[in-house]
Amino acid sequence: MSDVILPQRSSLGARLAKGWARMKREHIIFVLCTLGPVLALFGLIRIYPIAETIWLSFYDYHITRRRNPFVGLANYAYLLEDGPFHEALINTIVFSTFAVVATLVLALACAVLLRSIEKAAPTYELLFYIPVVTPWVPASVIWKWIFDPTYGALNYALSFFGIPRLGWLQDPVLILFALVVVSVWKMVGYFVVIFGVGLRAIPEELLEASELDGVTPWQKLTKIILPLLRPIILFSVVTCTIINVNVFAPVYVLTASAQGAPAYDLKVLVGEIYSNGFVYYHMGYAGAQCVVLLLFVMSLLFVQFLAFREKN
Repeated sequence: MSDVILPQRSSLGARLAKGWARMKREHIIFVLCTLGPVLALFGLIRIYPIAETIWLSFYDYHITRRRNPFVGLANYAYLLEDGPFHEALINTIVFSTFAVVATLVLALACAVLLRSIEKAAPTYELLFYIPVVTPWVPASVIWKWIFDPTYGALNYALSFFGIPRLGWLQDPVLILFALVVVSVWKMVGYFVVIFGVGLRAIPEELLEASELDGVTPWQKLTKIILPLLRPIILFSVVTCTIINVNVFAPVYVLTASAQGAPAYDLKVLVGEIYSNGFVYYHMGYAGAQCVVLLLFVMSLLFVQFLAFREKN
């Protein structure tokens, strides 16, 4: 009988498969070793506090008590009849709407104007960016003196136009617009830089060709520039919305002390959470407010993503 030659198991294909499996395993180990600590830290400082807050929202948790009974959805039910929370929600919506629109429109206009002076654009962007790196508290203190009804620079400047002195931080309507001014001044430089990057990415040949075709500046802005800036605009809208919905520091600084005492009742969502959680120590109820704020922000972002999605 003739000998039957069996195929060798250590063929080239088997060696390649074994080498690929070993390389893939080493790649996975490398990724876990490099990203593992980062993911663990992210889970510790981000995911765990969110989960803990959701857990607290189902308890009548008070920091000074030993026993904190489980109350289920009672904290959320109380939100439906909590007048200060409703007021804070309305104030937050009004403030963030005006602040987001004003910031992004002004930033886009400045970025478009700076595109025409390309050589000096970095210098102006640097000047616009200085307020962004200024911490909220000292910036709010400066604006508090600017809004001073007696000695403030704003009322002094308006007096040249015959406008009487206004109590910017005492009037419940004016204080919202004063906060919008502070927020726009603080954040517009960041979005000027973002829009400037997006505008520089648009091919110059495309704009020159549109000018040769007789396109007006308004048509060039609405038909060419804005559609090409859609991803940048989406990022800016989402970022600016998150920043302004979570406003707290300027509200706390501008409405504190004697100057802002009549307007001290100005309420925003994060301020209500701070008061309930760290002033009155109602951690469970503050946790329910945090969850509602989270759902509110996520709903806004979902609507924004739908509004800016690419149309087929």
